Amino acid sequence: MQHWFLSAIRLKYNKHGIPGLFCGVLLLFAVNLSQLPAMAQSPFDTTPAFLDVDQAFSFYISLDSSENVTVHWTIAPGYYLYADKFSFKITEPDEVSGTLIPVMPAGTPHEDEFFGKTSVYYQQTRSTLRLPIDSPERFLLEIGFQGCAEAGLCYPPAVRHVEITQ
Repeated sequence: MQHWFLSAIRLKYNKHGIPGLFCGVLLLFAVNLSQLPAMAQSPFDTTPAFLDVDQAFSFYISLDSSENVTVHWTIAPGYYLYADKFSFKITEPDEVSGTLIPVMPAGTPHEDEFFGKTSVYYQQTRSTLRLPIDSPERFLLEIGFQGCAEAGLCYPPAVRHVEITQ
């Protein structure tokens, strides 16, 4: 933290006729300008720094059986995921493509300025998906989700594709 002091001094003139106070202020200004590149963020900048969507809402997938897949979500502190914004689809191969309905734990009630009364998840959650009968050994799973930061940023809906091999 920098401290600024102002002191009253008597003006003295150097041999060129420039007031000594002016020279001192000019020197102080030059020293502070030289420190600007070293400052990481202005002390007056109150804009919060937000995480990338994949850092705020990370997930991994576990194959529980040949019938179930679980998507495990880790939600960064200060962020939340909307319970009703999840979507899961098998997109390849075409013969088994279709929407999967997740089984999820109950969320936390939340009043949202954009979506009204809704349910959200903080910290972590999981989405258990029942796979179609005779699902292939390899398929492409499309995962959709949306969340926000409590500091005021709502991310647009995100979609990720994960190749699953049983």
